[in-house]
Amino acid sequence: MVFPAERGLDLNPEDKKQAPQGLTHEDLVTLVGPDYQQLIFEPLKWLKIVQDISELEFKSPTGRHENSNGHYIIEQIIGNHRVYAYVLKPESRKDEKPIGKTSEHKHEDYEIEALEHYFLLRGAMSLCLNEEDQGIVQNVELSSEKNPHVLVRPRTYHQAEITENHALVLVVMPNAASIPEDRLHIPRARAA
Repeated sequence: MVFPAERGLDLNPEDKKQAPQGLTHEDLVTLVGPDYQQLIFEPLKWLKIVQDISELEFKSPTGRHENSNGHYIIEQIIGNHRVYAYVLKPESRKDEKPIGKTSEHKHEDYEIEALEHYFLLRGAMSLCLNEEDQGIVQNVELSSEKNPHVLVRPRTYHQAEITENHALVLVVMPNAASIPEDRLHIPRARAA
């Protein structure tokens, strides 16, 4: 039996619940499959971003972002690109039903037009796109089997949510290495 302390899980003394933690390599193999690293590598090789899988910095345990259920396997600058790979899975939040979604955010122009290519490598998810300049809101249903790619334009608020048990997602931001971290993700301001 593995205890929470051995897996790097912290217990919140206030409510005795486990604080959200990252997934280990073994967790990812169980959840996504033993080929998850190869699934991430193949499109990056095809796009000529990397030539060898050893160029990728796989995290174990995975990283977490504020207000997101994403478990980030890769968060890396490669050449002039930003590359992210993450798994979304259902997780409980307070007294709500389990959900698996990322935070809602956008990318401003910062000397370049910050584009994001979303590649769904396994599973299914919905990507809600809200182009604030155009006043257009649309939900794009992505499936690793049928519709695995979508391009998110600059100044478009977007949020991913799983529609199956989990999703393995690769995000490539071409030519975005120069964008400072504090200017990269801009959350939607909520009305008070």
